[in-house]
Amino acid sequence: MAKFQARARALDMLGRQQIAGIPTAISELFKNAHDAYANEVIVDYFRSDKLFVLRDDGYGMTREDFEEKWLTLGTESKLNQIPDKTLPNVLPGNERPVLGEKGIGRLAIASIGDHVLVLSRAKRKDGLHDLVMSFVYWKMFEIPGINLDQVHIPIKTLGFKEFPNEKDFEELSNEVIDNIIKLRKQNFITEEESLNLLRPLEKMSLVVEKIDSYLEGPSLKEIGHGTHFFICPADEMLELSIDGDDNDDKASPLLKALIGFSNTMFPDSPKSKIKTSFRDHKTDEYFIDHITENQFWTPDEYLMADHHIKGEFDKYGQFKGSVKEYEKDFPDHIISWKGN
Repeated sequence: MAKFQARARALDMLGRQQIAGIPTAISELFKNAHDAYANEVIVDYFRSDKLFVLRDDGYGMTREDFEEKWLTLGTESKLNQIPDKTLPNVLPGNERPVLGEKGIGRLAIASIGDHVLVLSRAKRKDGLHDLVMSFVYWKMFEIPGINLDQVHIPIKTLGFKEFPNEKDFEELSNEVIDNIIKLRKQNFITEEESLNLLRPLEKMSLVVEKIDSYLEGPSLKEIGHGTHFFICPADEMLELSIDGDDNDDKASPLLKALIGFSNTMFPDSPKSKIKTSFRDHKTDEYFIDHITENQFWTPDEYLMADHHIKGEFDKYGQFKGSVKEYEKDFPDHIISWKGN
């Protein structure tokens, strides 16, 4: 009996090669944080080390979630899934529409960098779960001639209040190295291919505990929960996406993709579901947050606007609400859709 098989390169083609660019990839990760009911998602990019860190304080993933959802391709759409009854209850009125539907966010990470350390601690109705730690070496999925199940993804769990140290990362990295050596011995890859894969790993070290100590915002220490990604080195295209064209006064690709993701006009409103930041550390002492409220509509700018529209559309396309044009108010304003 014949059956389909998937090459490892299929993952690269479905993920990195289908993403329009790094800003789109980051936007997909923001959507995932939103869908995990995070209150905050922050990116810190350190130019000196080319270190990219994305952190959220959402529900996080258990080990089962990570293996059966994050590492599983073609999972059912979030829009059609039965609600997870283990998740904490969402208060009425605070429900969120699902933004990430296609499941490409996790694959999009590959466009940001080849080496991705994933940390996640789940918050569920029964409390906090163990911290899940995994290292994904995306260049493994570029190798021609090997199947998807031949690429090993190392996973480790740490107990309550435990936090990864340098040795924990080395254990995961060594498992990837062993996987590469095994593929070489079995003649699935050449000596040159194995050396090209091994060289970056031999130089790589991620001391998460040290990085976490000088980052402001969500942390997985103590009772923290959510999902964090550490990518080093980030792809050189990231800085081009941040800076844009020096000779062009238009917004950079990163700003275009991420600006306005959260509601900066009403930051204190219950409907402002999530706060986002992209902190570009140009030096160790200085950073610019490219998507703060000052980069988009602030509450003061909203009040100064000439036109205010507030209302809703019904299922027939009819608008009903209030409109303010300059200083003149039009309450209970109705606009019917002629194409109904």
